[in-house]
Parts: sequence; structure tokens; C-alpha cells
Amino acid sequence: MLTFHASVHGSDDEGAGPLSATFDSALAALEALPRLFIEPDGSFVWTSITVDGQAWQVDGNLIDRGDCLAYAELKGSCPEERFDMLLSALGWPEARLVFQLPQRGVLLDETAFRRLAATELGAI
Repeated sequence: MLTFHASVHGSDDEGAGPLSATFDSALAALEALPRLFIEPDGSFVWTSITVDGQAWQVDGNLIDRGDCLAYAELKGSCPEERFDMLLSALGWPEARLVFQLPQRGVLLDETAFRRLAATELGAI
């Protein structure tokens, strides 16, 4: 289970940039996920239960920039395979992503983020 509170950005030469996905493409991809409820403004909640009965929930918001998404805000916990489904709506794995942890003020690449999110304290 991954636990996190992060802004997801595209990765560019300077660190964090816009995502490659558009608001409409991300909205459509997220709408297709089972048990995910998304509003037209891009705010969403995804909740379910693992096969062993553990409840999980992710709250999020898509932040539009016009031609693409500026970033996506994600907070909660979920199994790693569900997290991959969220990221695929944002253009991953084709596009590299970076993760900003607002409470810690750090920017992490995907590998470091996943490692931290899998710990007991999570990527918060």
C-alpha cells in the first residue's frame, strides 16, 4: 500500500513542468476507472477495498493550464497497481513524472517517491 500527499508534475530539464496530458484526456481516463467519482471541475475521489479487506481512498484534483495539465494533486493511500492506473491517466509511463511533497518542500523522482510512499510514514 502506498501512502502519499503529493503534487504530480511532468519532468523537464529544470525539474518540474506541466504534465503531457490534457485536462479532457485525464478526465476521460479517470472517469473510466471503477469506483472513481470525478466532478467536471477535475476534483475526484477513488475508494475501494483490497482483496484482504483493507479500505483505501485517494482524493485528487486536476489543475488545468489550458493546453495541458499544470499538475495533479493526490492525497491518500492505495495499492501500487491502482496508483499506476492513476498515473497512466496523467501520461505515465510514456511521460516522466516528478512528485512534490508540499509538507516537506521536496521534489522527488518516481523511484524515490514510490520508495518513500511504501514506508510506514508514507510520502507526506
